[in-house]
Order: sequence, then structure tokens, then C-alpha cells
Amino acid sequence: MNVVEKDSVVSGMLHDELQRCEEALAGIRKGLSGLPKGSLSVRKKLHKNKEYEYHYLKYREENKVVNQHVADSGVNELRDKLALRRKYVQEARAYEGRISYLRKLLKTGGHSSGSQEDE
Repeated sequence: MNVVEKDSVVSGMLHDELQRCEEALAGIRKGLSGLPKGSLSVRKKLHKNKEYEYHYLKYREENKVVNQHVADSGVNELRDKLALRRKYVQEARAYEGRISYLRKLLKTGGHSSGSQEDE
């Protein structure tokens, strides 16, 4: 940490990296806001010796668990969006860790803007 205090070039690079990471995290969070959260589940019903499958999106809304029916035509698209959301959440966690580390190096403290997204 003494190197950061003594060398303005290293300090500048770390500040630039911190700013880049914060901008990337803001972009990821913006992308997350447009994606559905929850998980896809399947219910199977037996009717007149024939089995039917119904797809539901399960997610939490405040203290309630919501089961939202998904039409068969939208299942693949929803599955892709949920996978993309999981990828974004992983990337956001990596950036949050990196930002925390850079702030410790630079001794700036504080928190990044926005709230942490959960799956």
C-alpha cells in the first residue's frame, strides 16, 4: 500500500481501474433490471391416462413466493433470459469484489451506488 501513496502513476492506474469497474458494474446492473428473476419449474398433471407438463416461473415478491404460468411458446426464451441473468449476477459479484479490493488499496472506503441484486 505504500507504493500507491508514493507512486502517482500506480495510483492513477488504480483510480482508472476503479472507475472502469464501477462503470461496468453499473452497466451490468442496468442489464439485470430488464431480465426476469427466479427459476423455471415444471409441474406434471395426469389426466385421462395422459401426462401434461406445465411450466411456471417461480420468484419471490416481498415475502411471497409467486408461481407465474409460462406458455409453451415462451419457455425457451425465458430459459435463455434466466441463464443470462445468472451470468450477469456472477459478473456483478466479481466486479463488486474487485471494487472492494481497489478501494482498500486506495483507502477511499464508501460503497458503490445501487443495491445488490439477488437471484
